[in-house]
Amino acid sequence: MLYLYAILESPPPKIPLPPGIGGAAPFFEETNGLACAASEAADATVAPEPSQIWRHQEVVAALSDGRPVLPLRFGTVVEDSAACLRLLARYHTELRAQIDRVRHCVEFALRVAGLAEGDDPSPVPAAGAPGLGPGASHLRTLVRRERGWPPSSAAFPHDALAAHARSRLLWARSPSQPDLRASFLVPRGSASAFLDDVTALQRLRPDLGITVTGPWPPYSFSDPDLSGGPE
Repeated sequence: MLYLYAILESPPPKIPLPPGIGGAAPFFEETNGLACAASEAADATVAPEPSQIWRHQEVVAALSDGRPVLPLRFGTVVEDSAACLRLLARYHTELRAQIDRVRHCVEFALRVAGLAEGDDPSPVPAAGAPGLGPGASHLRTLVRRERGWPPSSAAFPHDALAAHARSRLLWARSPSQPDLRASFLVPRGSASAFLDDVTALQRLRPDLGITVTGPWPPYSFSDPDLSGGPE
């Protein structure tokens, strides 16, 4: 079995990578201009233990240093090298579009506590809807997005943050997740300005618990589903 971490352009970087899942050494499978970071896996299922999640994130972070990378979801496993190469070939066009979409970008995660949920939540946009950017059709696989977010800056002034971003995702609120949460895909050159505006919002709305984390690899904006399915 092969455990998969991330997809990037070929040739991959010649850098030392941290130990992967179960301590296995990551390596690359390559075909037709794409590379996938992988390591040997004993089982088809990997338990989401904190230490394993941390190893996954460390490998992705090392690969993301200055280059476009598509992080794969934790627990993505394929049968062998041949299966990995088939998936890269099968989704080649989509993967290339997603790499171009996240190029020179990082992700920031915004959380807002203390804002009452409106009676008229924003609708969930269809896959490929305007404003989601090229290559966004894969986001249909995500649990999403837009519902419960204030419809205008009169309710919460988030438009200034969106101006810095190439794309954004606004996540669904629920009884177990009552806070407003958003992910922003921000060009590296705009990261400082984005954080400055977060600070300005925190000063403008001290009544709200506004927090931001990042920069991260673009997990929320590069979620190709390589889990299999009919070929």
